This record gives sequence, C-alpha cells and structure tokens, in this order.
Amino acid sequence: MHKLTTANGHDVPMVGLGTYPLQGEAMASMALDAFKCGYRLIDTADDYRGETGLGLALSRLNNETGFRREDVFIQTKISQDNAYGDEPLEGVWFNKLSKYQNRHTVEEVVMDKVTISLRELQTDYIDSLLIHYPFPGYYEDIWDVMMRLKKEGKVRYIGVSNFHINHLEKLKSIGECPSINQIYVSPLSIKHEDLEYSINNAIQLMTYSPIMDLVHGQLNDNILMPLAEKYRKTKHQVILRWNIDRGCMPLPRTTNPNRLLGNFELFDFKLTEEEIEAISAMNRDLQILVESKQCPGL
Repeated sequence: MHKLTTANGHDVPMVGLGTYPLQGEAMASMALDAFKCGYRLIDTADDYRGETGLGLALSRLNNETGFRREDVFIQTKISQDNAYGDEPLEGVWFNKLSKYQNRHTVEEVVMDKVTISLRELQTDYIDSLLIHYPFPGYYEDIWDVMMRLKKEGKVRYIGVSNFHINHLEKLKSIGECPSINQIYVSPLSIKHEDLEYSINNAIQLMTYSPIMDLVHGQLNDNILMPLAEKYRKTKHQVILRWNIDRGCMPLPRTTNPNRLLGNFELFDFKLTEEEIEAISAMNRDLQILVESKQCPGL
C-alpha cells in the first residue's frame, strides 16, 4: 500500500476514493472494485447514505479475500442531515432553528450519529471521523465530543472538512488540533495559505473532487498536455500527482469502474518542482464547489 506520512507523523493511505453519491449495492460494488485496484482509504459521510453499502463491502472483502479490518482505512463525517421531520429545518442537526436539535444536546446527537455509523459500517471503530462543515455555534461542542470518542477508541483520527484557518485556530485554542482537514483544492484554487497553515500545525490536507476543474473544461491544456505526454499519463493523473507532490491527499470521485484504476496509477512518476509550480500558476482562487452552502457566512 502506498502511504503518506502525515504532518503529525502518522502513516495513512496516500490516495483515497471519494464515494458521493453512491449508495447501497452500487456503493458496495464500487468499494470492492476499489479495494481490488489497490485503494485502502474510502471516504464517505452519514448524509451520503453510503455507509450501509460500504459496510457490505467490508463484510464481503473479509469473506472473499481474508482482508482484515485493519488493512483498510474508513473515513466518514458528521453532517447536518435532515433525518427527522418534513419541514426544511425541523429535523436538521446543529442549527438553532431546528426543533429536533433544541430537544437534544450536542453530545446526544454526536453519540447517536457515531453509533449509527458504526452499525452501518459493520465495524467497532472508525479510522477517521470528520466534522463535515463548521456549523456555527456548534462545531466547538462537536469537537469536544469527538476528542472523547478518540480517547475511548471508537475513532482513531479526528478531523474536519471545509474548515478555514479561523475555525482551525478556534479548535486549537480549546483542545486538540485536527489530524485532517478535507477541503476543495485544484489548480484553479491552490489554497496555498491553507496548505502552509496545515504543514505548520501538523494537519494533513485532503482534497475532495480534485479533478473537478478538468471535468468542467477550465484548465489550460498547454500546460497539462505536454506533461501528460511526457509521463505517458492522462491529464487526470497529472493533476492527482500534483496534489500528492504538494503534500495533499487526493480523494478522486468516480462512478465509473473503468476509471478507478487510472485514478490510482500515480506512483510510477513524480513531477519536478518546476512542473508543480507551472500547474500552480494556473491559480485564480476560483471556488467551483460552494463549500458554505450549509454554513452561510462561512
């Protein structure tokens, strides 16, 4: 397995699979195919509705191949899921307008969500648990519960997603710094300050939807095509390798089984510093994915 020694000294798989919007049997099948291709890190979230399918894949993997649970790295997220009630805000978690949240403590909600995730994933521990968004007025209390879950052994790593530096500073001031921050990074949005902060604070930066710009035809072929031809790779693979060579862990997402292997064949070449800088020079601070949709003003 290709591993990356993270900024905080831990070894985790260098590349993972993003799984949204896969659910049920489609999720189980894709995860099994990914394991066979060499993936060991699978990323999901409670609001993706994919944990049940991933649990099926883990069970089948053990039965069919003898894989042990410790051979794979499962990451899920605590989300603001509308699981109760019919009104838009009636059943969401971590919102002051939620009737459900106002009847429960943050600890009750987090513990309930983690218990459900463990059951759906058919495991007794989660490798990495993230807060999906910095829910205003709640993420500090969520973090406090997660630190206790880590001490209890139900979670090995705790981290966050879509957090900015100001949110990370807040968590650092109240306790433990996250092991992981999963954000959107691309050649058009290189997030240099976030990466620098992460390195300086022993936080591993993970990147979701890392080839989104390419899918939308936004990238400069005059830079990418010569590199793809030089290394006999696709433009997708060049961008994923650019992530790795900057110290980021990409989580390419696909629903196409034929693309799984290609997104993982990244370890027989390495970009030069000049090539990394040439790709990074495409930066326009363009955020294609709206990260603050659940947290206005984020």
